Amino acid sequence: MEAEVSAGWIGLIGASVGAGGALLGGWFQQRHLAKMAREQREDARNDLMEERGRAAADKALAVLYTLRSHILTWKTGWSAVERVHWVQEGHTYTDDAELNTALIPKATELRKRFRDALGAIRRSMFVDAHEARNEPYLSEFDTEHAIELLSAYMRGDDLPQPTLREERAGVDRDMRQRLHEDEERRRSDPS
Repeated sequence: MEAEVSAGWIGLIGASVGAGGALLGGWFQQRHLAKMAREQREDARNDLMEERGRAAADKALAVLYTLRSHILTWKTGWSAVERVHWVQEGHTYTDDAELNTALIPKATELRKRFRDALGAIRRSMFVDAHEARNEPYLSEFDTEHAIELLSAYMRGDDLPQPTLREERAGVDRDMRQRLHEDEERRRSDPS
């Protein structure tokens, strides 16, 4: 083969290898950039979810502090209407706290425990409104426990042990759920 033809072939082969390498390098770079962009979007999404969860937890905690202040307004000698109003307003606060806690992502155990703690608060407010002599001790204690429960979650600590009233509220919830499921089965199976 003549030197000119060999040089042409060598140049053509070199250009082909170089073009193939450039295409392969571009493909690898595109994959890497796409993977990095996906990871950045996922990180941004996780940060947004965490931020929203934190904001919801902050709101729920603020509502609990407002509830605690409301509980401390209890007075001896109230009329039946005043006691009912006190309990209803407290229930409104517990509902607001529960709503905000429901918006916290990736917190199934917290939501379950918090719902039970709020159930204990609702029950203890009723008891305090109608039976307490000097102060609403049960309501205040249960509210403090709910504040500690939510605060521990926000700090990343282990959740505190449930109180006996919280455990009883959980048992009541489970029983109501089973009764509802049994009723649904009876309705769907008429025989």
